[in-house]
Amino acid sequence: MTPNQSWLDSLYRQNRDKVFAYLRKKINSPEDTEDLLSQVFLEASRCVERFDPEKASEATWLFTIARNLLNRRLRDLYTRRNIARFEPMGDADYADQAEEIEDFIRADELVAGLKALDDTKRNIVILAFYHGLSPAEIAGKMGLSYVNVCTLKSRALGELRKRIGA
Repeated sequence: MTPNQSWLDSLYRQNRDKVFAYLRKKINSPEDTEDLLSQVFLEASRCVERFDPEKASEATWLFTIARNLLNRRLRDLYTRRNIARFEPMGDADYADQAEEIEDFIRADELVAGLKALDDTKRNIVILAFYHGLSPAEIAGKMGLSYVNVCTLKSRALGELRKRIGA
C-alpha cells in the first residue's frame, strides 16, 4: 500500500459518514447518494497529488470535491428534466404529440407557479388537489379556520391563474 493509499483509507474512514450525510440532505435516493459518495472518493484518489494541507484541511478539501460533484449532478438532473428531447417526426407524428408537449409545458408552468406561492398557500393547494382533502380537513391538519382555508385557497388559485395564464 502506498502512503497515498493509506492516507486515503484513513480519510475515507474518518469522513465517509459525514460526507454521506451531507449528500443525503440534497439527494432523495440513498442509492444515488451512495453512487455520488463513491465518486467523491474516486475523485479524491485521482487528485490526491493536488491536495495542499497549507491551503485547506483534509475535510475541507474532501467536502469541496463533494460539493462540486453534487452541484454537477444536480445541474445535470435539472437539465435532463427540463429539456425535452424529441426525435425528429413527421407532421402526423407531431400532431399526435402536440397535446403531450402542451401538457409538459403546462406542468412546468404549474410547478413554477406553486414555487412562487408562500408555504401556506402552496400547502393548501397541494392538500386540496393532490391529496384530495376538503377545506374542513385541511383546516384541521393545518390548524387554520375553515374560512381562512377557503380564502387562502381562492387567493392561491388566483395567483396561479395569473402566473400560468389559465
